[in-house]
Amino acid sequence: MQGYKKVVKDKAKTVENEIRITSKGQIKKYLGYALRVLNKTDHRELLIKATGNAIVKALILIEIVKRRHGDLHQINEIKSMEIVDEYEPLTADLPKTEQKRRVTCLDCILSKD
Repeated sequence: MQGYKKVVKDKAKTVENEIRITSKGQIKKYLGYALRVLNKTDHRELLIKATGNAIVKALILIEIVKRRHGDLHQINEIKSMEIVDEYEPLTADLPKTEQKRRVTCLDCILSKD
């Protein structure tokens, strides 16, 4: 998309017991946070979210957390969502444009109950 610049969206806040996995993040850091939430806080569940290429990394994290912590129940939800990317023109004569794409999402709840 030559002549356009992508509009940066503001990121939504996450709650303390939620982890959003990215494809660039390190499993080691996600694992430390997940175990800290499960062991040192009063939260009874951990929500792990991933989209697209990060789903593989999320599955690896889930299996490691289940093995290290033990006695966790897992609830998975696999869905598809539509992401709309907005682009604004660099010159005045071009119109604003948006691009829609569908990505696969994984929401996993690891619960002590």
